[in-house]
Amino acid sequence: MEMNEKEAVREPEEPKEELWDDLPHDSQHDELWEADGTELAVRQLMEQLKESDEKRTALQKKQLFFTRIFAVSNLVLAALVLIFVACVLPGLTRALEQASGTLEQASTALTMAEDALDELGDVADNVNSLVDSSSLAVEQTMKKVDQMDIESLNEAISDLNDVIAPLAEFFGKFRK
Repeated sequence: MEMNEKEAVREPEEPKEELWDDLPHDSQHDELWEADGTELAVRQLMEQLKESDEKRTALQKKQLFFTRIFAVSNLVLAALVLIFVACVLPGLTRALEQASGTLEQASTALTMAEDALDELGDVADNVNSLVDSSSLAVEQTMKKVDQMDIESLNEAISDLNDVIAPLAEFFGKFRK
C-alpha cells in the first residue's frame, strides 16, 4: 500500500515536471522539489494564487462597474450641458444683440459727447483769443490815454463850453 501511495505521489509529479521543463534546472531546485512537503507547498501556493486571482477578478469587476457608472454619469452630464447650452444660447444671443445695440448707442453718445467737448474746446480757444485781443485793445487804449494831456483836454472842453453856451441861449429863445 505504501508503494501505491508513492506511485500516486510520483505519478502527478511527472506531468508537473513537464510544466517546469522550460525553466532552467539547478540542483537546489531539484532537491527542493524532491523534498517532503514541497508538493504540498506548491499546492498551497497555487491555491493562494487562485484566491489572489479570484480577488483580482472581483476587484476588476467592481472597477468595471464603477467605470461604467462614471461613463454614464459623464454622458448624462454632457447631455445636460448640451441641453443647457441649447436652451440658454438663444437667450444669450438675444441679450448680446441687445447689448450690442446698447453699446452702439453708447458709442454714438460718446462720439457726440466727444464732438461737443471738441466744440467746447474751440469755443474756449475763441474766448481766449477774444480776451487776448480785448486785453491788447485795452492796453493800447490805456497807452493812448496815458499819452493824452488831460489838462489841455479839460481846457479845450472849457473853451468849447464857453463858445456853445451863448449859442445855446440864442437857439433856446426860438423854441419858446
